[in-house]
This record gives sequence, structure tokens and C-alpha cells, in this order.
Amino acid sequence: MSLIIPGVEIRVIRELVPRPLGATGVLGIVGCTEIDRRGETLQAFGSLQEFRDKERGFGAGSLAAMPEVQQAFAAGLNQVVVANIPDDKAVKAKAEIGVTAGAATAKVEFSARAGGEWGNRIAVRAFTTPVGDGADELVEVQVFYPFKNKDDKPAETFRNLSGRNDHDRYFVKVINEESAFLRAALKPFSSLPTKVLPTNNNPQAAQVKLTHGSDPEPADYIRELERLEAFAEIDMVTVSHRYTNADKATAVYAEVLSHCERMSKIARNRIGFGQLVENESEAKKDPDIRTAQKMASRLPSNRFVLVAPNGYLGSVIGMIAGLRYFESPTFKTLGGVSELTFDFTDSNLIALISSGVCAVDELPRKGIAVVKGISTDSEQINVTRVADRAVRQVQNIAQDFIGLLNTEEQRLALRQRINEAFTRMEKEGAIVKSTGKNPLPAFAVSVESLPDDFAAGIVRIDTAIRPVRAIDYIYATLKVQAF
Repeated sequence: MSLIIPGVEIRVIRELVPRPLGATGVLGIVGCTEIDRRGETLQAFGSLQEFRDKERGFGAGSLAAMPEVQQAFAAGLNQVVVANIPDDKAVKAKAEIGVTAGAATAKVEFSARAGGEWGNRIAVRAFTTPVGDGADELVEVQVFYPFKNKDDKPAETFRNLSGRNDHDRYFVKVINEESAFLRAALKPFSSLPTKVLPTNNNPQAAQVKLTHGSDPEPADYIRELERLEAFAEIDMVTVSHRYTNADKATAVYAEVLSHCERMSKIARNRIGFGQLVENESEAKKDPDIRTAQKMASRLPSNRFVLVAPNGYLGSVIGMIAGLRYFESPTFKTLGGVSELTFDFTDSNLIALISSGVCAVDELPRKGIAVVKGISTDSEQINVTRVADRAVRQVQNIAQDFIGLLNTEEQRLALRQRINEAFTRMEKEGAIVKSTGKNPLPAFAVSVESLPDDFAAGIVRIDTAIRPVRAIDYIYATLKVQAF
């Protein structure tokens, strides 16, 4: 408004300051957990300690139920966002041992802390140790995971426990409070006996294996994937399951791929990850090459990565998350991995790589590493990540111009901001000029509003970038001269 009394009026116009773009390497994962937090807002966990915390996280039992999280953090993951499946959608593995409860006999039921087939790989041995001089007997509980045979060493051992329910080290109480794998409950008593002791007193007795645990159905995983849509920072997605049926696993991964494709349309670009299922035959644990080829052929996309063999998915995700977004995972060592369950032959690797499978193998001077970092359509993973980063840059900048006037000055400012972002990417080495004597620029940006667009309030941005590509092959010629 104009001044009436003589004086000075100053109008301050602030320039738009681009908001910083979030870090890459944020994993969204769906799976079974010990603590159900479906009623709470999704949150990102920046460490394994936060993830396993009982107050804010999902409990220690979730580490075994979702081993991909632990593997990923060991290999370099930045953050994880978990959408857990409801407790009633998965069955917990259980086993019972005989106990004496006062003058009667009863059972103590051991159950896995989280639902899912993973609990079927737990075994337990509980026995009573008599002591002299009239003192109370001691109880020892051994937990085996993953249980393979009777000669396995226990993953957890709880010694010098008591059978008295009023004791601080009452063995049922200790298991419930300290075990990362099991919970215990006395059955079928409605009132707790004073003293409960395992009937077994042989420290070498056969372990009791937990059974009847089962994973949720594919539809349950699919429902929880929808919850990840609201968390914009996620750029990697997977599900944690123990399916041995390739068709079931492929159905879930197809929904992961669909989720990623859907998110890419609203500038929340993501790459999905999956792994080859374990061999259904107990006698044969070698990876099934034909199954891997079949799974990859049904999921062809630059937005999905299929890892083989089974068991290294989390490590591959963590390694990729720890790289700069334009770096290739090819020939990169997997952190936190000390042994390989299966060593592929050259013919195996040729078959897998030709089919678009991201194979893990032991390589000379690299240890256990990714042989070739490709998606199921054989595109380099880093190329897709560079393109995704560029999309997020444009979206991050353009969003601040919504509501401003559609003038030449504003369109020029928008173009300059995008140019600045792409120039930074070029200096980082993420995008490059073409090869040859007269190289083309690393990027091009056009911002315009045609007459019809102007009337509708539309500004169109057209960009082109050239992502850097990794060296996958080197062909050398050596000439042997005679003179």
C-alpha cells in the first residue's frame, strides 16, 4: 500500500533455496517381526541397535526372522523402514518338552519369537543337573539355530538356571527375557507350581526341533507393500520370506516390481530386490540354475534385481546402499560375509548372467563378491540409480516452483536450478559427455510453456542425461613380434 506519512517502505523478496535431497540407500522391507507395530507410523532405523530395540524397534527376535536387515547393515546399509506383517498371518514354530511340576508332570512349550518358516530351523535342549548337599537342582537350556544336525554347537546357552518360579533365574522367565529366538510357557497349568524341572537329565540328549512354523501367504506381503508407498525416502524394496516354492516367491516379487514401477511414476523411484529360492529337496542344497533362469524371465525390468544363490540378498542390498549412487556393484566385495554356501562353475555363471541374474561368487583378489551387478533386463544397476537420482533432483527442485507465476523469469530460474543440479552430478562423475572427438554434453535441459499449456498453468521440463557406465569387459590384443 502507498505511504501517507513520509517514510520508507521496504519489500523483501527471498530467493528460492533448493532443499537438500535425501541420502540414497534407504531400504523398505516387508516381513514377520517379534513386535507388531502396524498401528504406528512407519519410521526409519539407522542402526541394528535401533531396529532390535524393544521400546522403539521390533525386538531381538526380528533379527532371525528377517536376516536380510542384519546382513544389510553389516554391508553398509544407511537406513531401513519396516512394514511388518500381522501376527495372525504367520504361524510360529513350536515344540514341547516334558517337565515335572511338583508331584505332577506337564509340558513347557517353546515357541519362536516371530512367526514364519524360519522358526522350523530352531532346536532346543533342556536338562536338569542334580547338585549335592540337598541344594536345588540346576537347569540348563541350549538353543540351536540354524539347526542342521545333532553335532551343531548351540547359538545360545543359559546355565545355572532355577526351577523355582520365585527365583530370579527361573528358567522359563530367563528364556522369555533373554533369548533372541524363543519364548517359553508352562502348560497346561492354570496356577504356577512352585517348582518346575525338565524331566531330561542327559546333557547329550537329542535336541527337540521346533515345527509347524509357516510364512504368510503372498497376498499378506502384497498388502503390506502398500504401506511403504507413503515413505518417500525409500529407494530400495524387498520382502523377507523363506519360500521354497519358486512360483510363490515369483508372485511376491512381481508385486514388488509393480510397486517400484508405480512409485517411479510419482518421482519416488525405487529398485526391487529378490533372491533365488532355496532348493526344496533336503538332500540337494545346490542352487537350481533353471529355477533362477525361470524366475528372472518372469521379472524382466531395470527395476528388479534377482540375487543368486539364496542367503546373500541382504548383503547385496547393503553393499549397493553403501556405494555412491553412480558406482557399480560389479566385482565389489560383500561385507560381513565369511563363507559361500555354493561355488558356481563358469558354465553356471554364464547361464545366470545371460539370464539377467545378479550372481554372487568367490572371485580372485575380491573374496565373495557380486560377479556382475545387473537387473533382470541385464541393465547395469548403477545406470538405473543415476537416472533415479536425476528424477528426484528434478522433482525436488520443481516442487518449490508450484504456485509461482508462470513468467519467463520463473521458467529461466527453474531451468537454472536444474542445470546446477545436473552440473553437480557431472562433477561427481555420475553423468558424462559422450566419447569421441566431438563429445556431446552430459546433459540437456529445456523448460517451456506453450500457449495451450500457459492457459492451463502447465510448464514442461524436458531433460536428457548420459549416466556413466561401468567397465564390464576389457578386450586386449597382444602382438608377438619376431624382429
